[in-house]
Amino acid sequence: MAAAKKLLILDLDETLVYATETPLLGLPDFYVYDYAIYKRPCLDIFLATCLEWFNVAIWTSSGADYATAVVAAIFPDPQSLDFVWASDRCSIAYNYNYDLIDGRYPSYYSRKPLKKVKRRGYKLESIIVVDDTPKKWEKSYGNLVRISPFEGDRSDLELKYLLVYLEWLKDVENIRSIEKRKWREQIER
Repeated sequence: MAAAKKLLILDLDETLVYATETPLLGLPDFYVYDYAIYKRPCLDIFLATCLEWFNVAIWTSSGADYATAVVAAIFPDPQSLDFVWASDRCSIAYNYNYDLIDGRYPSYYSRKPLKKVKRRGYKLESIIVVDDTPKKWEKSYGNLVRISPFEGDRSDLELKYLLVYLEWLKDVENIRSIEKRKWREQIER
């Protein structure tokens, strides 16, 4: 009997795409509102492969309308996704320490608590999260595969390498038991 597919939750901005109001050199892949959107290199093959291997979902800190528009542009069939969640599904966390960068406090940030996904019947040990911002997953580090932020570099190969890692990870029984912080080194061995 084949094991059930794991759930792969993907972030959008700086993970799969880069959005900017000031276009970069070269034409953007598409526009959403006033944003020029650049797809991360290898995105199409990455998403097609992930849809074969996993149940796939999107969880972004961006607004719902923006998320819906980006998902419609990068997925041939957005209905194939288990869910698309936006900022309204995030929790707000506060940093009460003085912020040296902004010179103010408290500051806040969005957090993506997996307990919300667990309530939908997913087992935590079968959820893989891919995001460029680990702070949003601070209570779920055992599920996170952190990738470098994408800011429009057309020579970026992060998704190509990530596919190699996910091919191995898809067969791991308990995702949370695997150290993923140095995943690039693991695939180079």
